[in-house]
Amino acid sequence: MRDAAPDGTAVPRPRATSTEIARERLAARPARVPGSQAIHAISLGAIAFLLLQILTYGYGRDQGIYAMVARAVLDGGMPYRDAFDFKPPGIFLIYALARALFGPAQWGIRVLEVLGLAGMCLAMTSLAGRVFGDRRIGVVAAALAVLVHAQLDFWHTAQPESFGGVLTVVALLVATPRGRAGAPRPAPGAAALIASGVLFGAAGLLKPPLAGGGVVLAAALAAPALVELARRGSALARRGPARGAGGGALEAARPAIEDAPARRAATALLWAALRPALLIALGGVLPVLACVAWFAAKGALGDLWEVLFVFTPHYTALGWRDASVLDLAWHGVGEWLIRYSGPIALGLVCLLALHPDRHERAGVALLSGVIAMHLVGVVMQAKFFPYHYGATWPLTAMLAALGLWKAWQRCVRHGARAAAALVAALVASAFARSATKDVADDYIDRCAERIALLAAGARDQDRLDRLASAADVNAAANRAVAAWLRERVAPGRPVFVWGFEPVVYDLADRPPATRYLYNVPQRAAWARQEARDALMRDLAASPPTAIVVERYDVFPSVTGDAIDSRDTLDGFPELAGLIDDRYELAVGIEDFEIYLER
Repeated sequence: MRDAAPDGTAVPRPRATSTEIARERLAARPARVPGSQAIHAISLGAIAFLLLQILTYGYGRDQGIYAMVARAVLDGGMPYRDAFDFKPPGIFLIYALARALFGPAQWGIRVLEVLGLAGMCLAMTSLAGRVFGDRRIGVVAAALAVLVHAQLDFWHTAQPESFGGVLTVVALLVATPRGRAGAPRPAPGAAALIASGVLFGAAGLLKPPLAGGGVVLAAALAAPALVELARRGSALARRGPARGAGGGALEAARPAIEDAPARRAATALLWAALRPALLIALGGVLPVLACVAWFAAKGALGDLWEVLFVFTPHYTALGWRDASVLDLAWHGVGEWLIRYSGPIALGLVCLLALHPDRHERAGVALLSGVIAMHLVGVVMQAKFFPYHYGATWPLTAMLAALGLWKAWQRCVRHGARAAAALVAALVASAFARSATKDVADDYIDRCAERIALLAAGARDQDRLDRLASAADVNAAANRAVAAWLRERVAPGRPVFVWGFEPVVYDLADRPPATRYLYNVPQRAAWARQEARDALMRDLAASPPTAIVVERYDVFPSVTGDAIDSRDTLDGFPELAGLIDDRYELAVGIEDFEIYLER
């Protein structure tokens, strides 16, 4: 990201001849690297295979929440007021789009996710060509990024960070004009900077810290002009005598102020430094204003404020109990650096050892700055769930791919043995560390299972449910509860799930009796009484035909205690009394008790 700072004293360059232009184009072509075609083919094949895997993923718990809020939005309701969750509003709009395009099937959001990832791969390829001078680095980076994303499996994908990462990469590409790497690059146009800001603003509606990438970009674009301005001021300070005892640098710079050409040049440099920040900020505020206007028009602005700025900070504070900033920062950076991807960690080591070339340093600095901004957001949230790093992996993969590409070039110059050693190290690192967490099997076994399912026509529901189960979530049990409700509850009649499985509503195609799709607000100490009162009002206004009570859904990092939904009823006499007085136990299915109206 190197801007050519405007210089009021610059001498116009003579127009290049056709021969000089031809030489420049030849010099701009990336060097031939042995094995690059094979690397390119393997990377593309890996991307295609992994995207196909992602298409088979079902919902996790969070995805079920987003789908239900999206359903409410498409029915004319609003997030928070009519369907409760405490994630920023952007993710609900993405799920609403998928539902509008593809219907309620769970594969709809996966199609949208894969299309976004495919576009991100193209953007990474173009971005690598612009900042590193070689599009092939971007292809390798795309393969690494999609590998980590796919390894996160169904539970930690199709999350806000998943789509925020796509927007971030495209935002950086939009603000990076074409040009030969290492040569002075024209400043981005106003439309490009505003568009980049819009994308960063949209990413912020998915996860607020992602908008900080726009701040880093603005600083990177301003840096050349600021450096030149400081250089000229320093030169003038050395050349001119100080005026007055307290004048200092300001008095030393007075000749420049009094000199019209120098003043115009300084003004141009100052504008060149401020312009990116102003235009990016202008673009960034547009999605936020549009969102606020939408909530205001629907009369739900107070609900937006209450959830995002009252409820959510208390939830975030759970991670800061008995922890220092340094402890959390060390943990967050360590998780990002070594826990999720062996190949990416190896690539970063290679980049550190081999050093970026001069023309690569600006791009490395920009990507590193945006990554740092993301990691600050992860540490602030202090939960360290795998998907919290989702938007950071594409940018990290860009740096890792640069390191691996440099290592490959170095190794092939030393012969076949060195190249083979690098390949062996890469394969070993891939097996040593994977991003697959919270499921019983490793990713290779799960890939094999999904390939077998696809070969058989993906008709084995039991195997599909097993692949969509994790922790205390049993997809088969959720489906069985939903089937029972469809059979025993008339269409259009409301039901109520006292637990953390809102996907049951969607599978049963029965409306929830309350805005509270899950019971975290009623279980969290900081919101308990107010949320319980609101829940009881909802149930009185829309009495459910059936109530489903869940057991063993314990989440200390979310609710702040180790009590499941069933045991929570002992401290919630209003709801427990309602169930005892008006409902009777009809059936038990796995961890669920289902009560029907008497």
